[in-house]
Amino acid sequence: MPKISRALANQPSTRLPRRIVTVSGRGVRGRFPSRKSAKPAQYESFVENMVLAFLEVAAAVKSLSTQPRVFEYPDGTSQRCYTPDVEIEIKSETTHETAFLEVKDDRTFTANSEAATRLRAALPHVRQCGHRLHIVFRSDLVMNDLHGKLVLLLRMRPLRGRYRPDIDTSLWDPENGTTPSADIQQQWEDAKRQCDDLLSRIMNRDPDDFLSVSSR
Repeated sequence: MPKISRALANQPSTRLPRRIVTVSGRGVRGRFPSRKSAKPAQYESFVENMVLAFLEVAAAVKSLSTQPRVFEYPDGTSQRCYTPDVEIEIKSETTHETAFLEVKDDRTFTANSEAATRLRAALPHVRQCGHRLHIVFRSDLVMNDLHGKLVLLLRMRPLRGRYRPDIDTSLWDPENGTTPSADIQQQWEDAKRQCDDLLSRIMNRDPDDFLSVSSR
């Protein structure tokens, strides 16, 4: 078979991301009620659900999309596909960028695993296409009981309405303008800062450090 040309490999894929929520699917699957996602934010593991909660509270994250696109890249004479778990848009006073996130449970993920091998192969192509890709681990989310705090706050937060791209999603109740008690408001502000700090640490990490076989 002829080798796949580099020019063809760099073209955006027309393949649609697979549908991940099924009635009979195994494991933890569902939809997360995100104010930041135009389409239903879907997850297929408990760790992915944890990540969506973290991204929902992080004030720097302005929008998110799950299973956002498919990257197709050559592997010898074969064509491989890779779909990141989440795409995020980050805005701050000094930054406006997008990035892809890969979600992993580091209790089972190792640099020698099949999942790491696939990610190691896809990462150069994602970069060649001009995108950033970072890995979020379960251990990031449970540090200082962050996820437990987020679960409690999101349970108390007013339910989202119909998706609106013009609202300030960092507010407690951006649709109706209600405010919680002073104590809950303080917890909300503290949680946003913790999530923004975590996002900054993740974005400053080199995913190659976790994929190098010799380092893990």
